[in-house]
Amino acid sequence: MQREVFNYPPTVEVLKLLTPGSLKQNLAKAVRLWVILRSIYGDDIDEVKLRLGEEFTFLQWRDLFFRDAAKYHLRDKTPILHNEECRCNTKLTEWLFASNLSVQKSHWCWSFKKYYSIQDNELKNLLLTGMINNASKDGKQYHNLADTSNSQKSHRFSKSLSDGRLFSVTSRNLKDHDFQSLVNLGWLKVKKSNSQVTYLKADKFPEFFLDRLKDVKSQVKQFTNEELSAFNNSLSQPINGVQRFFIHTEYIVHPKLYNRVELLHKQLKGIWTQDKVPLVQLNYQSAKLYQDTVDCIVYPVCIYYYQRAPYLFAYGQTPQQDSNNSWSKIDWYDYRLDRILKLDELPKYLDNVNIPKHFVDKCQGKYPPSPDDIRDKMSVAWGFDIYKPQELLVLRFEQYFYGNYILGTERDEMFRKISRQQVEKFIKFYTPAASTEQKNLLLTVQSRSPSDIYCKVNYRVDDNNIIMRLRAWSPNVEVILPWDLRQRMKKDMEATSKLYR
Repeated sequence: MQREVFNYPPTVEVLKLLTPGSLKQNLAKAVRLWVILRSIYGDDIDEVKLRLGEEFTFLQWRDLFFRDAAKYHLRDKTPILHNEECRCNTKLTEWLFASNLSVQKSHWCWSFKKYYSIQDNELKNLLLTGMINNASKDGKQYHNLADTSNSQKSHRFSKSLSDGRLFSVTSRNLKDHDFQSLVNLGWLKVKKSNSQVTYLKADKFPEFFLDRLKDVKSQVKQFTNEELSAFNNSLSQPINGVQRFFIHTEYIVHPKLYNRVELLHKQLKGIWTQDKVPLVQLNYQSAKLYQDTVDCIVYPVCIYYYQRAPYLFAYGQTPQQDSNNSWSKIDWYDYRLDRILKLDELPKYLDNVNIPKHFVDKCQGKYPPSPDDIRDKMSVAWGFDIYKPQELLVLRFEQYFYGNYILGTERDEMFRKISRQQVEKFIKFYTPAASTEQKNLLLTVQSRSPSDIYCKVNYRVDDNNIIMRLRAWSPNVEVILPWDLRQRMKKDMEATSKLYR
């Protein structure tokens, strides 16, 4: 059997797939997993590659990977600086930027900032110690270990790297956390015999990893928001007295509401400068509720400008018809700024028993909702409404349209190409057996041109922005699955067609 080779550079995109949660909070672990995978599956010319059999134990790996491992790399003791040539002496930055699979530091940092809000000094400290060290107002230091409460548990064993050494951790940590993560992610299999645990190399690398990074070495550089910002900074000033660069954006907020939006900007800026961001109460005119106004208590996180208007992303109550049960669902929501009629800051010490304690504890605790939470949610599914559920979307593209508008763009990474045979398998799985829907879909796919391109993507159900995008692409795109979305698109097209008959 031809063994696959793990020769992927430690790009931000690769490391993000090696650990759950935010890479901002799990960088050291992600880099360790990357090094361990090189030691197991690396190329023969890789200086980290170990001579391991198809089956091996943790102690066998440890003794080959480290120098004097039996003496210095013990189960419950962090290794001291004992040998300059031992790999436990290598720093995190050296693994990233000085090994034979290293990446350029400036590009890596730029890429990291593309995904996470982080100051230069925070990123520097993260690379030096594996953690972000934040200073509170009174000068005392604390460690921001997690973005959300769900990740707090996984960080109970986290601590700053000694002298930046990536493997200055106990053997117990390596075995129980790092190797176990590789098992959970499908990079290794495990075989237990009595108290002996043996690891087996995987026949194939995990599909989720290969699907996302199949073309990692030849990815087309995408035109990102950060690049647009740099582009603007470079050309925003007149050249020889002539303005040569212009940006046109569609902005649908009515001019008579500009003052209200500007006031909200100032209010939120003032709120976000506080050491602990307070809860706020919004009086909101909801389009979803047919312009009814509702009051929502939320934790304000950030503002996104998306396509046509600015939105406040907040965590808490969401607009609902039943105001008596308004705390039944606490979730994310994007509030369009021009529809916020009023914003009131609530006292920091709340005695109101109507507000759930667990909600207050989350928002006022050590790890409140953050912009990184939003970025993470946006990265896992297509759509702006991150609070809506995900579902599989299968699309058929006309070949030339796909080549011009999908291939080589930022959509190329999210829309994964699949074969027509895979499409047929999805149809059989997601529709009732022998149903009319299934038969029609199979016949439809079989009747389409062999040159058409099929893609799959997770999307946010009922996200109106996706509906508008699909309409804009017609007739160059066809919704295959899910069936109810396909039917909705069909009815919309038929209704539009009637208008032009």
